[in-house]
Amino acid sequence: MSATEHLRIAVIGKTDSVTTEIEAAWHDAQVSLQGPYSIGSLCGSLEFSCAIIDIRYDADAIFRLTELLDAQSIPYIFFVPKMVKGSHPGCFVLSTEKLDIHHIISALKAQGATRH
Repeated sequence: MSATEHLRIAVIGKTDSVTTEIEAAWHDAQVSLQGPYSIGSLCGSLEFSCAIIDIRYDADAIFRLTELLDAQSIPYIFFVPKMVKGSHPGCFVLSTEKLDIHHIISALKAQGATRH
């Protein structure tokens, strides 16, 4: 993979989801995080190839969003921010940890996400 190939992931989450440190760690892993986007701001044709969704949203909002993503064949997974990791064991964690980054990328690739 060349240095110009990046996986672009939309972060659909609350404003505290992505810190400067998280963004830098993911950039080092050749991943561009876009967002965070508010769950209510997304509609119509989406301009990203995969997404990670903050699990802290209510079920109805998540259901509507996943219907939109499914209709456009956009791979997605759910995450918890690092600050709430202890309360949700076994979830994908959006953090600076290389293993957390690897787990999310692997899950998205298994659903068909590609680097551009």
